[in-house]
Amino acid sequence: MRLSVALLTSEAYFFSLMERTTKRSRVTRWSDIGDPAQILTLSIPTPIGRLWLAAGPRGLIRVELPGPNAELRMNVWLALHFPASSIRAGVTPILKRAATELQNYFTSGLTDFTVPVALVGTDFQAEVWSDVACIPFGQTRSYREVADGVGRPKAIRAVGSAQSANPVPIIVPCHRVIAANGALAGYSGGLETKKWLLEHEAAHDDRITPPRPLVDAPAPAARRRRLDRIGERPAGSLRPLQ
Repeated sequence: MRLSVALLTSEAYFFSLMERTTKRSRVTRWSDIGDPAQILTLSIPTPIGRLWLAAGPRGLIRVELPGPNAELRMNVWLALHFPASSIRAGVTPILKRAATELQNYFTSGLTDFTVPVALVGTDFQAEVWSDVACIPFGQTRSYREVADGVGRPKAIRAVGSAQSANPVPIIVPCHRVIAANGALAGYSGGLETKKWLLEHEAAHDDRITPPRPLVDAPAPAARRRRLDRIGERPAGSLRPLQ
């Protein structure tokens, strides 16, 4: 998977996530950015409900999963992390590209996203998201395997927190990270949505074994803190979530 990422950490640096060439993705530090002057938002219908997208000039900033007051949640998150930015509805090439790729993911099983993203996170979260971004379509990894992948084998709970803080779910596929025993564990969009996404990917690849039945497991506690940086119905018997 090739993913172009502008990551704004507490030091407000620009990162570019290169194509994975070793066990861990290479992250290269570039230059100071600061808040974008303007952030545009767009909503799109999907089989799991309406997604809300936000993008700045560098890339996609936010994918808000469906749920009560999703637009409000996204706007509050944007205002918290980008207090100096103007936020309004609109369309940009990045938003159009994100919308097209997401719609293709839901309708025809698009396996790789190429839209650039600009993420809010710490250095550790960046490492986790970089590793998760490389989990192939239809495959899963355990939280322990992700912790091992970023060189922090004892940081399983911290990996769960980083997953909960992922600003662009589906694009960075945190739904592909499950418990070591096969349970779905947590997901910011809810376990039913996580199960739907995994079954959707299984339906588009005959080599994939569908996930186990839904297991009610609590999500790892996510510690969130203010940073100064930044269709057509799928194949098979899947039904859109109500």
